[in-house]
Amino acid sequence: MSKIRVLFMGTTFFSQKILTTLLTTMNNEVEVVGVVCQPDRKIGRKQILVELPVKQLAISANIPVFQPEKIIDSLQSLTQLNVDVIITCAYGQFLPKPILNLPKQKCLNIHASLLPALRGGAPIQWAIIKGLTSTGITLMDMISKMDAGDIYIQDSVAITNDDTYVSLTNKLIVIAQKMLVFNLLPIVNNTLIPKPQDEDKVTFGFNILRKDEKINWQQSAHLISCHVRGLYDVPIAYTILNDVIYKIHQVEVTNEKSTLPAGTIIAINKSGIIVATISNIIIIKIIQPAGKNPLDAKFYFGSKTNVIAIGLKFN
Repeated sequence: MSKIRVLFMGTTFFSQKILTTLLTTMNNEVEVVGVVCQPDRKIGRKQILVELPVKQLAISANIPVFQPEKIIDSLQSLTQLNVDVIITCAYGQFLPKPILNLPKQKCLNIHASLLPALRGGAPIQWAIIKGLTSTGITLMDMISKMDAGDIYIQDSVAITNDDTYVSLTNKLIVIAQKMLVFNLLPIVNNTLIPKPQDEDKVTFGFNILRKDEKINWQQSAHLISCHVRGLYDVPIAYTILNDVIYKIHQVEVTNEKSTLPAGTIIAINKSGIIVATISNIIIIKIIQPAGKNPLDAKFYFGSKTNVIAIGLKFN
């Protein structure tokens, strides 16, 4: 039996790990004949142009790489690859019908949620931010509607109170890798039949916007913790004090409560910066002033600076 000719589309660290699986564990069944990812972007304050991890992996494996601003611009080149299956994972662009019609057999997507929950580009972050206790991976058909195709298989994982975007991503990668290994051939051979999604249960996890990064101190301590963990280590939640932006990397929820207005700094001690919420008190453990490196929040305990002081209020 000849190998399945796969065109892989993905951009993120998650995507790189799936591509690695196709090139290693599945190399006897699959030949990756092309990789599509987003164009390289400038990152950080110094705006350094960095090659994407997916691109680096593809180049090291001598696989042709395509990085169009719009995927349709590469239609002619991709058509020449004569692919059997397209597999997408966190690619970041909507696929128009001419692209969906390219493969001889299937156009599949690995989505990091239990669809129909959290359709969209940031399902892992939103699963934590919303305080969900579980999420998972869905392997599905792609259609001309965002994350709305029929589902072949799903698997779930618990979200703990310690999980961050990073740790939950790593859990989901393991599930996605196993799912692809055990189910790609049955899908291609039409022995695994997909089922339609329940449109009455659809929710969304759209890409994180700047407004979504700001901490709302009028939420419960638990949801503030979820917010911080869901955005760590990118893009990182933030709050404002005296017109200065502070990124919050880590917080701890206590069992204590305060009658002070939410966001008020109650104390600063060796544990960190103690802040009131509408429910339990939170301790800020790691904080990053604008333009500076992250630091242990207990730095402000006994500090001569008064930029962060008892009685001030984050907003």
